[in-house]
Amino acid sequence: MLPGAYLDGLTLAERIYREDPELAKRLYSGAVITFLRDGLVILPGVIDIDELDCMDRDVHNLAVDKKNPLLDWVEIDGPREYYQARYLGNLKIDDFRSLPPGLKLVGLQRFFRSAQALSFANPLMAFLEELFGSSPALIATITFWKGSQQDLHQDFSYVHHHRRLGELAAAWIPLEDIHPDAGPLIYYKGSHFPEQLGFFDWGEGSILASRNAPDSLFESYKQHIQSLIEVNGFQPSIFLPKKGDVLIWHGALIHGGTPMANPSLTRRSFVCHYTSVGSHKKMQHHRIGSGFSFDEPPTPPYKPSRLRSLFRR
Repeated sequence: MLPGAYLDGLTLAERIYREDPELAKRLYSGAVITFLRDGLVILPGVIDIDELDCMDRDVHNLAVDKKNPLLDWVEIDGPREYYQARYLGNLKIDDFRSLPPGLKLVGLQRFFRSAQALSFANPLMAFLEELFGSSPALIATITFWKGSQQDLHQDFSYVHHHRRLGELAAAWIPLEDIHPDAGPLIYYKGSHFPEQLGFFDWGEGSILASRNAPDSLFESYKQHIQSLIEVNGFQPSIFLPKKGDVLIWHGALIHGGTPMANPSLTRRSFVCHYTSVGSHKKMQHHRIGSGFSFDEPPTPPYKPSRLRSLFRR
């Protein structure tokens, strides 16, 4: 996918803000304007504590129940050894909570009502609906027990399972108060304008990364991100949320995971990626031109319907 495809997929809110910030301020809430200006917004204390506790218990129970059939169903991601194992059960370990940082549990909302409830929490949905101008759709979730220690990156290069690449936002929901020594999230305000800063070329002009890319290319990408920070003078911010807070960031914001100063600490968190409903990959099965059809395919025997006269009483 080339840079033009990203720019063509920006939300209407973002287009208006870039052309006329004062007009955008009259049309959108302060939270959306902050997001469009800085590339993120923090909503303090908006997530239900009981729901967070329920999610935390579900993850704990998944770790301690060695006979849980979900161990063979929950997908995992992260460093190479986790990605290659693919499923949690393939790690053949007693308790995934003892593993080094970086393990991602993928898609827990498919198995736990608590994770689904957090994914579609009302404050998140209200913000994203205003931002996208339509109903938000969940792309994927990842759950962490410890910090990610993930290199600095921009999500749009890696999260591209949706039609309009610019319609991408993510939410970082802590399941506990986050300690500064636990490897908290780091981000750089104002780093979400790739058309101004420059796109990284992953090959033949494409702005999308591939897991099959050579290590040298990933190293070049890291240098590209670092160069953007240095040349533009972006300053780092550390997210140290309290339980109940949420950070929503732009799909092009530079962010990552800091090193863990204390490996014994947890950084239990739930991360969700969203797009608009019309951009979601599963909606493409229903797309006809610029619209959507939800008609079920006919099944044999095919019987033409009898049209009732409009004048029949």
